[in-house]
Amino acid sequence: MNFLVLLLVAIILRFTPWRGGFPIDVLGYWSDWVARVTQGRSSWLFLMLLMLPLPLLGMVLWLVTGIAYGVFTLILHTLLVLLCVGRSDPLGSMTTAVGEAWQRGDHEAASVLAERDFGVLGDDSTELLQGLRGRMAAEACHGYFVPAFWYVLLGPLVAVGYRLAWLASQRSDSGGKAFAGALAHAVEWLPVRLMGLSFALVGHFDATLHVLRRVLLQWEPRTVQLAQWFTTAALTEDPAAPALQPLDVMRTFLLRAVLVWAVVIAFISLMG
Repeated sequence: MNFLVLLLVAIILRFTPWRGGFPIDVLGYWSDWVARVTQGRSSWLFLMLLMLPLPLLGMVLWLVTGIAYGVFTLILHTLLVLLCVGRSDPLGSMTTAVGEAWQRGDHEAASVLAERDFGVLGDDSTELLQGLRGRMAAEACHGYFVPAFWYVLLGPLVAVGYRLAWLASQRSDSGGKAFAGALAHAVEWLPVRLMGLSFALVGHFDATLHVLRRVLLQWEPRTVQLAQWFTTAALTEDPAAPALQPLDVMRTFLLRAVLVWAVVIAFISLMG
């Protein structure tokens, strides 16, 4: 059923207005509320409240198991995975404004937009492009690859738990922010390296594999940094080449990586 759920989610993301997942950011609202009510209190209280929905969702999943030949389970799994999808849409509109500025040759405006919207800085167009591509890959990792990996491996509750931890690490100012960040980093450790392997398969294999070997057992590099290293190695064409819009190239590259993951997940589902 896991592959069917991911296929339904992919169809919803592709052919409906829900490009950024479920239209209401339920997990984001919950994370923000927990951060407010635990401000100045212990990190353990913050984490316990943050993860409180998980046992409740587990009970609901248990109650609907087997009802209507599994239709309710399928629907609930699909909704939970949609809640875990990132809202930045790196495969679509995430970099539209920057891309339009780049397309008309206004690199100064592109630099300002990249810094304002994504915190990406660059001394020249090459460095700026590498930073933007790395940020797109990181958003794809947070919003697609990591939730899909843990959903297939351990089910929707782990995917939801990761999304809650990641949101808290990005948006919370409470004492539990560092705790949530460490938890999200631990959960991302394996999927981001598998993402790097998929980048090697659809990009420059030797260069990307060299980077992957170098960071394979390292704990310190964050996902954003790893994503930039992987994309820089995998996309070795001249970024100043005028033939194609460089951010469109990155979107196509990410789509190919997603297809690699889809083939692997389909194979695992058939074998399992």
